[in-house]
Amino acid sequence: MTPKPPLNTMARALGQNIRRHRRACSCSQEELSGRIGIHYTYLGHIERGTRMPSLSTLRLIAKALDVSLATLLKGAD
Repeated sequence: MTPKPPLNTMARALGQNIRRHRRACSCSQEELSGRIGIHYTYLGHIERGTRMPSLSTLRLIAKALDVSLATLLKGAD
């Protein structure tokens, strides 16, 4: 069994994926956060990997970015 990576490593990888997809659709943090009903500073924390969002928030982010949850979580395991 392989050891689990630290939460901060997982959170950083997740945040990088979210940022990459947000920028690919030319969307600002304020625009994306407004679409999903969270504060833009919270989205900034998620993208920097300093906060880990709930599964329901991840679903909202994925839907707003038109990607799957698996795509956002890729490399965060």
